[in-house]
Amino acid sequence: MISLSDMRTRLFKLADQVVATGEPLLIERKGVRLRLIRDDSPPIVRSRLVQLTERVAVLGAPLNPQESPALWSGLNDTQKAFQTGVAKRASNGKSKPGAHKP
Repeated sequence: MISLSDMRTRLFKLADQVVATGEPLLIERKGVRLRLIRDDSPPIVRSRLVQLTERVAVLGAPLNPQESPALWSGLNDTQKAFQTGVAKRASNGKSKPGAHKP
């Protein structure tokens, strides 16, 4: 058993010893015993793909690009009016406010 002060000065040598032998190192800090042990279990490697959540996809025919968004179902009147205004500006060749052409 060694004190934490002794361990601090020889940390890397002592850690290498635990790795090489597998024997735990006992450390005492304020009357409490601690152990530095080698964990022989393989590291847990989680793929980022495992963290993805399942999503519901909409299946069906794609929308016609020439069709006005105002004709799409599921839009309320405010959304339809906005989409129609955007479609009219795009068809007239006018840019959106604040946008600039290079």
